[in-house]
Amino acid sequence: MSPAVGQPIERVDGRRKVTGAAKYAADFRHDRLAHAVLVQSTIAKGRVTAIETGAAGRVPGVITILSHQNAPKLGLKPAGDKSAPPKTGKLGDDRPPFSDDVIHYAGQHVALVVAETLDQARHAASLVQVRYQEEKPVLTAAEGTSYTPEKSMGRDLQHHRGDVDTALAASGLIKVQQTYSIPIETNNPMEPSATVARWEGDKLTVEDATQAVVGTKYILAKAFDVPPENVRVLCPFTGGGFGCKGFQWPHTILAAMAARVTRRPVQLNLTRQQMFTSVGHRPATEQTLTLAARKDGALTALRHETLQPTSTTTEFVEACGITTSKILYACENVSTPHKLVRVNIAPPTPMRAPGDCPGSFALESAMDELAVALNMDPVELRLHNHADKDPAEGKPWSSKHLKECYERGAETFGWKKRSHEPRSMKDGDLLVGWGMATALYAGNRRPASARIKLSSDGRALVQAATQDLGTGSYTIFTQVAADALGLPIEKVTFELGDTEFPEAPVSGGSNTAASVSEAILQAAAALKEKLLGVTGNAVPSHSFTDLLAQAKLPSIEAEATVKLEDEKTKQYSIHSFGAQFCEVKIDPALPRVQVTRWVSVIDGGRILNTRLGRSQILGGVTMGIGMALLEHTVYDPRTGRPVTDNFADYAIPVNADIPEIEVELLSYPDPVINTLGCRGIGEIGITGVAAAIANAVYHATGKRVRELPITPDKLL
Repeated sequence: MSPAVGQPIERVDGRRKVTGAAKYAADFRHDRLAHAVLVQSTIAKGRVTAIETGAAGRVPGVITILSHQNAPKLGLKPAGDKSAPPKTGKLGDDRPPFSDDVIHYAGQHVALVVAETLDQARHAASLVQVRYQEEKPVLTAAEGTSYTPEKSMGRDLQHHRGDVDTALAASGLIKVQQTYSIPIETNNPMEPSATVARWEGDKLTVEDATQAVVGTKYILAKAFDVPPENVRVLCPFTGGGFGCKGFQWPHTILAAMAARVTRRPVQLNLTRQQMFTSVGHRPATEQTLTLAARKDGALTALRHETLQPTSTTTEFVEACGITTSKILYACENVSTPHKLVRVNIAPPTPMRAPGDCPGSFALESAMDELAVALNMDPVELRLHNHADKDPAEGKPWSSKHLKECYERGAETFGWKKRSHEPRSMKDGDLLVGWGMATALYAGNRRPASARIKLSSDGRALVQAATQDLGTGSYTIFTQVAADALGLPIEKVTFELGDTEFPEAPVSGGSNTAASVSEAILQAAAALKEKLLGVTGNAVPSHSFTDLLAQAKLPSIEAEATVKLEDEKTKQYSIHSFGAQFCEVKIDPALPRVQVTRWVSVIDGGRILNTRLGRSQILGGVTMGIGMALLEHTVYDPRTGRPVTDNFADYAIPVNADIPEIEVELLSYPDPVINTLGCRGIGEIGITGVAAAIANAVYHATGKRVRELPITPDKLL
């Protein structure tokens, strides 16, 4: 039997999805199900002075209307209180819902209407009158006062090595200093967030659209002062997330609150418009890059400054410099200062490759500008500054094949045919531009557990409380388990999305494949040890099914947990790398950018499923094209409310925007990160994409656009 890992096996859950059998959070139905609809603030800063519910309460079917005036107190601490945090899970908004009358941002939840039907709840919610004492909000970083955060997700933000100022002051250097801006972008998965909650005594069950069933469990347990074992969270399918479902948001807590108050199951669905204010966004960033290099292209100094807004309730950092400029190139003098400004906008959140994605746009654009200043090929400049070890920590890379990514990408794309001068390549009347950029993302692994039950009929049931966002978790873990147990794919069933299963981490930071696969392998090893102990057989080469037959047992199960890291992983720097190459064509009379060719070469460790791996990179590149050319969440400067809160006004790529994307996955196993040598690739595909497009636009037009998105007005 040939190994399943690495094969382009079709999704094992594919039939369920195309036939409608796959159940998402909003698909769950229960007897006596009530419906909840949110009432949101229409101002960005101030206080609630009155909530008039008389007319709403008279609507037939209304069960209750909750607000800060009558809501039960939660066990969560107010924003800024760091005492007794939950074991795991992360609040997207640190201010507990309905905790007081203070308004911090437009779209903040101020009331919740619960009714027999969704239509009744919607109608009643429209009749709730909220009166405010309004104050002048701070809506952009330019309006507020900045401060310096020290850490982000446990990582030191303010990295400094060498002496950047002295290095920049040296004579005879080629220097580039420019500022690159990215607007607010909003995660827009196909499935809007939804929660169905029900209580039985002091036990809570929640069906939730989430990237972290375990995190949701602990946050809800803390919120309602019940033991974690009294909370069960179910999420068999997630319709995308891109980060906005990785944290736990107020609507999930409010659904559980409403269910407890009404003593009925309650469903709370977010509308598409509410997704723009209720589950985060990528914050705007202003990044100033200062580079200095000798005339041969060797970098001597690099400063990467980031300024971004965060919420008044929640500190979230887009760590643009610490996973890009800090480590990507060999340079002795590097500084990555980050500053935040508190604004009256809803809290930001991770959005596919947080930090790395916006950071790579700025760094890789600046590197292209440096290549132009040096009259040097952009690929050659990057090869000349290739870091043979982690330049920040001095550790060796666990595995790195970035040079091959450059070489394979350039060869496949035909980079040697590129004319150096801007506006020198044409296709008839169209200007043609070729650009490239480096892709990178950390190789993350988190603690994870898995359970395997082997039956005498030769079938295996494998379980882990992980999630599938559409990335293919069901499939790759079925493949991993099949190989570990020596069984064909069709004999293995993998289950996820249930906190009754062994705990697994959030599906974020591209850690799921590396973490859960190792837990499955360890559970398989534990199962074999258990069988050998039962049978007394000292020959481990016997198959699992043979050993089970010898033991004369109907079934046997084992569970295993893997830690965050071990002594080996601590000695290495673990990252994925890649190269992005693109072609754009632009009509100079109507300078709309059309991406016409793409080549992406990725070094992401061993690829568990080549079909799904390619799909992940396709998705990342597509999202990056949207970032470069289309996406921009616009806020009304008077009210702080998003005005592009729909798919008519918030532009995302469609089929006509996307060219044929050629993806090559090198699939070199990483000998350090885990047994299989696999690293997650859900996020690396978007990194470098926006920069490659901006660099191609410069090559086509001679105009450098440093403010995304690259819309026609910026090329006139």
